[in-house]
Amino acid sequence: MKLTFSIVLVLGLLSGLTPLAIDAYLPSIPTIAKSLDTDISLIQMTLSMYLLVFAFLQILFGPISDAIGRRKVVVGGLGVFAIGSFLCAIAQSYEMLMVGRAIQAFGGAAVAVSVPALVKDGMSINQFAKTMSMIMLVMALAPLAAPILGGAILTIWSWHYIFVFLGILAMIAMVLFLRTIPETLPPEKRTPFSFLNASRNYGKLLKTPSVMGYVVASAFYFAGMMSFITGSSFVYIEIYGVDPANFGFLVGLNVIMMMLAATINGRYVEKLGTEVLSKYAIYAPLIASALMILLTFFDHPPLSLIVITSMLFIGPMGILASGFMAGALNSAGNHNGSVTALAGTSRFAMGAVGGAVVSILHNGTFVPMLGTIATCGILSFIIFKVTVRYAKPPLED
Repeated sequence: MKLTFSIVLVLGLLSGLTPLAIDAYLPSIPTIAKSLDTDISLIQMTLSMYLLVFAFLQILFGPISDAIGRRKVVVGGLGVFAIGSFLCAIAQSYEMLMVGRAIQAFGGAAVAVSVPALVKDGMSINQFAKTMSMIMLVMALAPLAAPILGGAILTIWSWHYIFVFLGILAMIAMVLFLRTIPETLPPEKRTPFSFLNASRNYGKLLKTPSVMGYVVASAFYFAGMMSFITGSSFVYIEIYGVDPANFGFLVGLNVIMMMLAATINGRYVEKLGTEVLSKYAIYAPLIASALMILLTFFDHPPLSLIVITSMLFIGPMGILASGFMAGALNSAGNHNGSVTALAGTSRFAMGAVGGAVVSILHNGTFVPMLGTIATCGILSFIIFKVTVRYAKPPLED
């Protein structure tokens, strides 16, 4: 695959579907709870439902994409994502919304697991990191625009139309993908799918500390970010009185920081190496975690301090996302689909756990959100540092 501007845009759109599915309805969570006459914590759990289904199905779709190629998996996933979105749009109950989100996540998992794998096909590890940074710059527009767009749709129409938008966008993405992206995995490099072979490949990866260290560090970091996403609408809108239409602008500050980090990564990764950039970037969420712990000792700290520490925590994702994945892939041999699936499953499973913890500990304050984020950030830092120190050579195929 020859990398062009149009290809980067389409891959960015594909990568942005799940951030859109997560972030676009965040401003409407309190409204959905009132509309469906249910508790807000249950509506927050629809986010965890999406993450859990999205996470564990990647385990299946990774080996399938290694067996039949990337295009078929992506196209099928986009179709299922659109169906789930339209089902959410017509939901009249909490249970129906949960089912729609699960179907939506089924399709999203197929798409998400295929993008890093098709990018890695035929690229060196630093080229992969640079390309993923370029894709992330495009993808980052999704969480930047999604809450703003969701708030605007909520103001003009109703929350149902947020999911109509997501379904139509998936259909547009399918057309653009078919016209733009070639198959990157030739038949001679495909691995016949069987549950036994898939289990063996995952077994190898699970027994490789230098793979699992990056995977687990990434999972805890992502869990911290998802803890913010789960709790931020309540903290910002309900506790601090932020207008739902303005909520997206505050969340967007995190994305701007992430885009800045991705720009730095894309410019310097081939010169300095993804390992060096990640080694220093990991200190930012550690510092943010320490500050968040400090904020929990105050009854009502200024909202600006919560916003700033969130920016400091989430911003380095622009460097660390590709750095974590590059480190895992570099140690995984010729199992690109399987390792991206394992990493994706771990990230979103832990993200679901983080979001669930915030919901379960919900007590009407900002403490559950900040405490969960901080815990995840500190664990991610420790695991990453141990992994880098004791990383071993790649697996033999």
